[in-house]
Amino acid sequence: CNGRLLFRYNSQGRPFVVNIDHFIDYNAGGGLYHTEYLEALFLNDREAIAEFEEEGFLLSNTGPHASCPTVANISSIKVNCVREHRDVSGNLDNPALIRQSCDCKFLVYEPYPEYAQQCPWVLMVCRGVHSHPIPLPTKTPPRVRDVVFTLLERLDYDLADLTPRRFLRHPSTTSYLRELLPHDEAPTLLDLHPSLGNRDHIRSYIVQVQRTLFPDGTGWDGLLHLKHQQDEELLPEDAYIRVVEEYPALGLDMDEDDEQDCNIPFRIAICMFRACSDLLLKAKYVQSDISHQRMVGFKEFELGGLQTTSRISIPYCRIYVNRQTAAAHQIIFQKISDLVLHDTGTELRWRHIHATDVHQEVGILHFAMDQHGGQAKGLGLYLHAYAQRYPGKMDLHEDRLLTSLDEYDHLARVARLCTAHIYRNIGKADVSEGVRNLMRSLVCMEHSKWDEMIERIIAEGGRAGANWVADKIRSKFAFAAMCWEKSFIPRAIWQVGDNTSNIIESLHADANREGVSCSLVGGVKKGRHFDTLKIKTLWNLGSVGIRPGYARGHVSETTKKSLKRKATAQHRVLEKEDARIENQNKRLKAAYDSRNAAERRLSEGGSQVALERAVRGRDHAQNALEKAVTASRELAGSGSGKVGLLLPASDHEAT
Repeated sequence: CNGRLLFRYNSQGRPFVVNIDHFIDYNAGGGLYHTEYLEALFLNDREAIAEFEEEGFLLSNTGPHASCPTVANISSIKVNCVREHRDVSGNLDNPALIRQSCDCKFLVYEPYPEYAQQCPWVLMVCRGVHSHPIPLPTKTPPRVRDVVFTLLERLDYDLADLTPRRFLRHPSTTSYLRELLPHDEAPTLLDLHPSLGNRDHIRSYIVQVQRTLFPDGTGWDGLLHLKHQQDEELLPEDAYIRVVEEYPALGLDMDEDDEQDCNIPFRIAICMFRACSDLLLKAKYVQSDISHQRMVGFKEFELGGLQTTSRISIPYCRIYVNRQTAAAHQIIFQKISDLVLHDTGTELRWRHIHATDVHQEVGILHFAMDQHGGQAKGLGLYLHAYAQRYPGKMDLHEDRLLTSLDEYDHLARVARLCTAHIYRNIGKADVSEGVRNLMRSLVCMEHSKWDEMIERIIAEGGRAGANWVADKIRSKFAFAAMCWEKSFIPRAIWQVGDNTSNIIESLHADANREGVSCSLVGGVKKGRHFDTLKIKTLWNLGSVGIRPGYARGHVSETTKKSLKRKATAQHRVLEKEDARIENQNKRLKAAYDSRNAAERRLSEGGSQVALERAVRGRDHAQNALEKAVTASRELAGSGSGKVGLLLPASDHEAT
């Protein structure tokens, strides 16, 4: 903005800085600034300015007249002084640095090559007196610089998103420095050479190595380069980056959830080992989740689940996308299916499409997800397109052709909402606890009063309750994914299937520990490292029988742990409620005693003034008692039952 800033005072005499059009700042009057000096600067009162600056120089050697300590080496790229000084016209300026000559001469004596072994030294003689301070050690010696470059090149998957701070604290850096400097308890790069104390200097080395290893950057072009490099150096069966494609802009339907611009191209990158295709083909219960904090500019969509025999959570694939529309998710599921077919020679199968009867368990039986409209509809569209390949096959659950099912009919046969997401959103709803309990009751196997409960939520929950119901109806699949009775998933599968997406959430949380807000290349390389560890852990268990922990991995252990965790959480809630009851009992008793004391004072009589004071005291105490009784009644039904709730014997006593 080129508008003029003005120094003004308000009606209370407080100074502020203002631009007539759009800016006002009261910090000037906050007591932290020398307002007289500021006013002189705004008014360009040179006499007052000179007086204040001279005073600052004499008292504390500060201001434009203070002595300047700025010194730079002759090889420095600095041109101007970093401090402001007054020029000949009295204006503040960063003057150019003055090159100072030195008349000292250096004489270097070196032995002839044939005498180098007898005299392996060099003699340096300086003649004259230096007219400057000792040069700053800003230039890193070549040997030390080579050490830094070697360390950087070893960091591999951490290099793409490396910062000077991360490099200084990286385990590889500290481990190397401990070996090199064993006498130092906490060695740093600064101990190698003082120039490495400059973080920007270290950043220049990091950028130099990054440009060498990632010539196309760490974004989309960098990922294309990384895939090209992978395809040239690795065998096809060892590939991890499988798909890197870009599509024209995808539209957005009304029942989707996507905050991105509809006109931007859709970019997708699928990372998946061939071994994971085999695992996904054998998977029965699959979960999905999408992370928004893993990548900058991209979302990480992940499929995962528990490996059947080992009970180890496995990420089947990672998909990096910049859109979350239904069309985008349809492409995602189709590409995954194509990769499974390419890697295994067998198509990815789904129970309600490939089974010959309701009780046959073929392919994926159960798919746990959250209520994202784009993801759900995208899965349904993929299944709808898949079902068109079986034109004469009848549906297992209704007397209709499989090809006649729309996308939401397919979801009703495989999808299930994560109850943790449902309960968390219910907890945030702006309704009473009673209405929240009505909402929670819809997450069930069967509900005999479903329609009545929906009407009660709308009637008793007000606008928030009506919006909650409308949101579930708008999704077109939520109710069927919450209540078994509304879906077509066989009862046994529903009972065995995961009612939460905690498995995939934990996989995402583990991956996030490797780093968040990553670049695309950095996130892919970190994901490869994490997935490799998972695959090798599973292989180690299958080949030599070594589990990743001492637990047996049986479902009873996880169930027991879950029950203990829930019980502990419930006990904490009950303990807090008991504490509230105890505190409220004390308040009620105090209010009751105060009311009785006020009535005794009133009954004692006295002067007219004393009686009026006693009446006011009694009324005040009575109001306090009534409020305390109301607060106590609100706590009825809470707590563990170990702490009794004090209440008046009757409403008459409370009044």
